[in-house]
Amino acid sequence: MPTRTEIKGIFAAGVTGGHIYPAVAVADELSKIVNLKALFIGTGRGAESRIFKNFKYEYIQIPAIGSDASRIKYIYKNTMAILKISRLINKFSPDFLFTTGGYIGGITGYVAHKKGIPIFLHESNVQPGISTKKLSAYSVISFCAFEETTKFLQNAFFSGMPVRQGFESERDPEFSRKYPSMKVLAFGGSEGSNVIDTIVDNLSKKMKEITFFHIGPSKIENENVINFDYYEDIPYLMRNCDVIISRAGASTMAEIIQSARPAILVPWKGSLNGHQELNARYLEKMGGVFVIDEENIDYDQIISVIQKLSQKDFYKIVSDNLKKLRPVSNPSVTIARMIIEKVS
Repeated sequence: MPTRTEIKGIFAAGVTGGHIYPAVAVADELSKIVNLKALFIGTGRGAESRIFKNFKYEYIQIPAIGSDASRIKYIYKNTMAILKISRLINKFSPDFLFTTGGYIGGITGYVAHKKGIPIFLHESNVQPGISTKKLSAYSVISFCAFEETTKFLQNAFFSGMPVRQGFESERDPEFSRKYPSMKVLAFGGSEGSNVIDTIVDNLSKKMKEITFFHIGPSKIENENVINFDYYEDIPYLMRNCDVIISRAGASTMAEIIQSARPAILVPWKGSLNGHQELNARYLEKMGGVFVIDEENIDYDQIISVIQKLSQKDFYKIVSDNLKKLRPVSNPSVTIARMIIEKVS
């Protein structure tokens, strides 16, 4: 049990759902145990406008950019970010920092370290980036979504990936009655994907017996496709569909594992340090997903995989392989309790 009833924490997590949702899951779990005063720091870019809309925690935008920008812009923007974060930390006086990486995570972590604030980080990819490796030297605990990752970071602990609740819940019988055929859920991550859109368009024309649930800004005009611009309750859709087609972002990997839904992954080749390819290949090696090259899409191969997954015995083997990758205990609970133990 915690010795303190109130804790103040800064959560540096921005741009993508893969960074934001794990931090939210940890904050939610902390709030169940203690009175948490949380401040989320983002950059104002990417999926933040949707995710942080009507957000229950305090949220502030501090622009930060990566090294792919011009040197002058990189130095100016990030120096300003350091100054703003420094003033913010002085004013907020947090008990800890929790970061899930990204530009804002690295900068906030640097400032927190200089000010002696306890740092907890979470690495969601199989192989961490350079900034996360460096920051792990100053972290109290470096939580990892995959056991494989612990060998790359200092102060590492395999916790699994914090995800929203509901992925392991039972299917909704009404949903199954409404859509009795095989159901495929396809999405391209928080930013959408033209590649995934094209795959859904082509597959839905070739496999008319399947119902496709497509999430993204583009609308697929085929009778067996149900389109959503954005869907808040992803756990509900994922557990009620049979197969996932998606990119290979870290948050999606964790959700596939928790829902134990076999997936066809199309890693984005432009992801930082090839993270998506590494994530996808790791799950493929474990027998839980099938990987497609976005530059050489073989529709016959995809159709063959979906047809094999329509066989109950084969489906169960793949689903059980994903279940084996689940952490023993709930990652959000584990992380929240370990943070409280260290800062109380």
